[in-house]
Amino acid sequence: MSAVAFQPPPHPPPLLDETQIFQLANEGYLALDIPKPLSTAVSELFDLNRDFFTLSTSDKQNRYPSAEGTELGYYQIPQEKEYLTYRHCPWTSSRTPLDVAAASFWSLAAPFLHRILSDLSLALDIPLSAWDPLLDGCLSMPNGLQETTPTLLRLFNYFPASGAAERHTDTGLLTLCIGTAPGLEVWSPSSSSSATDAASLPKGDWVSAHPRPTILVGKTLQWLSNSRLVAGPHRVVASSEGRQSIVFALRPSLRRRYFDLNPFGERTVVDLVGVWGQIRGSVFNVNAQTAIRTEQKERMRARGLLPDEDVVMREREENGGDEQSGEDGQGPGYG
Repeated sequence: MSAVAFQPPPHPPPLLDETQIFQLANEGYLALDIPKPLSTAVSELFDLNRDFFTLSTSDKQNRYPSAEGTELGYYQIPQEKEYLTYRHCPWTSSRTPLDVAAASFWSLAAPFLHRILSDLSLALDIPLSAWDPLLDGCLSMPNGLQETTPTLLRLFNYFPASGAAERHTDTGLLTLCIGTAPGLEVWSPSSSSSATDAASLPKGDWVSAHPRPTILVGKTLQWLSNSRLVAGPHRVVASSEGRQSIVFALRPSLRRRYFDLNPFGERTVVDLVGVWGQIRGSVFNVNAQTAIRTEQKERMRARGLLPDEDVVMREREENGGDEQSGEDGQGPGYG
């Protein structure tokens, strides 16, 4: 009898079921359990993260100096939060345990989000290979500045009672958010309360994302899917005891400037660097210093990208005074 040749399946088995895919596509967020290896990496990273934020401000700044325009290093927003951003590991000559844990987490979180993109591909009839140029160099932490992509890992420490972030959506593809306490909230159109938000979101309500890890759809993924997937509005509200969070933002690689949209149903080639610039330019940075944030908002308002404050305040009054608050890194945010 001749031997039977067995072929591997054309793609991995689905990670998400149909209900989860529907929610992620239509509401822009999904709370879910994460694989055990990734969960272990999260626990280790939180332990080291907690130790890092107990250091003096000068020690944190000296160890991870910030550099304007790089989204890299340690930052502090007085009376709100402090955070450390990795886009690569520039400290290769003296890597700390935190650096090693961050790189390990990245190497697990990025493929996990890639797996979710693959599930969305199957649901939307997008070839699995369509993501390859978009994820070039994103699936493990780059070794140096010259190898970076827009993808980043951000570790937050929100101060008790005052640490928050305004309502926003993320800029990238998918974001993984994990917190130690309640604070991250997502807008759920399917919520039974049928409240209305001050900035004209569909009927629904803010829902706490804690305690499960949460996936958020970003603006770039909404654009790529021709709005078959919607970016998920979210915010961070103050916690009386404060909170820490891990935010991993999987963003499009810009190593290949020109991108063929044919796999996504559009017969055209676009300048991906230009598109990314437009997406980033359509938001303000919820993690910038207060004065910078205000200046960015005014520029956006002048361009018609934000409603006038008088309109917002009037809508708040009409809707029972609902206040907004949120979280991310460059413009759209993270939890």
